[in-house]
Amino acid sequence: MSFVPSCDSREDAINSLAQIYAVSSDDIERVLRDPTVQEIAQEWGEIQKPGFHYIVWHLLNAYPREDITHAYYYHSTSYGGCPSWFDEGLLGSMQGVGRFLDKIMGLIPEDKRPMAKPVAAGIVKLRSEYEGSAGDATGPWAWNTLTAASSSEDGMNFRIPEAIRDMWSSSFCGGGGTVDLREVIEGHLKPVVVKFKGKTTDIYDYCASLWAYLLSDDGECHLTHTFRGTGQTIPREDIAAVIDV
Repeated sequence: MSFVPSCDSREDAINSLAQIYAVSSDDIERVLRDPTVQEIAQEWGEIQKPGFHYIVWHLLNAYPREDITHAYYYHSTSYGGCPSWFDEGLLGSMQGVGRFLDKIMGLIPEDKRPMAKPVAAGIVKLRSEYEGSAGDATGPWAWNTLTAASSSEDGMNFRIPEAIRDMWSSSFCGGGGTVDLREVIEGHLKPVVVKFKGKTTDIYDYCASLWAYLLSDDGECHLTHTFRGTGQTIPREDIAAVIDV
């Protein structure tokens, strides 16, 4: 099995890039200090363009290794506080929202229970269709960095699954007003990030996201997503860590 990169921290990201390019950590630090690289980093979108990758190649005399096809990704959600919550693995969007609701069903007002799962499933289906997929062929969704999943505004928003949030908050996928589960989820569950191994869609884009993370203050730049869930379950053995946040 080839090396699986990750981005738990700055040190982890540097080590991952060093392994991907088969160079030393000092070489990665040298690229980060390069004036041309720092100038490009003033416009985050430039880091994802071929010109940036050419400059990195020029500085390192190395391309990303082609044998690295997977990376560790970070899924933001909430759970009951015990790792056994994920014994079935990390489920796709349609299955996942159903099982999430099953686990908190006893906390939902009794008169709202019969409609909770059908409404949430309908929201997943509609949202997926808007995005060009079938409802059972999307998710789980994940970030490239732990910082993005745990402390960015968007990452924290996903501590409540999107389809469940749309059950009370009106959006283009849901009219809201079904049942407000914020107090149930925030009062009884814990925010968590699930770190798992998944196939990366593009190693250059993945590298760009790590470069952007390292070149931004406190890793606040979340350039792109390079894991694309297809509705299939991430098996329990591919979950590397369950991280309370």
